[in-house]
Amino acid sequence: MDFFEWALKAIVVFGAGSFALIVAGLGVKLLFFRRRPGQLPEAVDPEQFAGVYDRLLATEARVTELEERLDFAERMLTEARAKASPQLPGRA
Repeated sequence: MDFFEWALKAIVVFGAGSFALIVAGLGVKLLFFRRRPGQLPEAVDPEQFAGVYDRLLATEARVTELEERLDFAERMLTEARAKASPQLPGRA
């Protein structure tokens, strides 16, 4: 048997094995990790989910308030700098 035949057989065996592993992986994914629409995973408690959702809404409200405060502070700082520093000659 020459090298070409040996290499071709190795490629076919490797390809068939890879194909079998891919098909097996897809089968496992379909069987064990399939979710039905509208159904939460069993590990998540609906009450706990509601609590986390409420905390998320509260955090979003705080971030919005902080953004508004930051914008205000930036405007005040810009105005203070504009009043304090004189304009360079020739610039309007």
